[in-house]
Amino acid sequence: MADAVSYARSHGAPVIEGYPVDPGEGRINPSAAYVGTIGLFAAAGFSLIEETEARSDRRPRWLMRLDLRAGS
Repeated sequence: MADAVSYARSHGAPVIEGYPVDPGEGRINPSAAYVGTIGLFAAAGFSLIEETEARSDRRPRWLMRLDLRAGS
């Protein structure tokens, strides 16, 4: 994740968005976690924006965003 953030920042991206799955309190099928989990994104500094209608393993996926603009 750190390399992706670094790459985006070095190429002038203003923000990065992802749509990870919320595993809840339980385990999630690894094939449904290919999009990442909200914990992984939160650890990289992303903020929860809103729940989407998309599902992975019947669990909600969230829009998460990391603002890369200076001073944000």
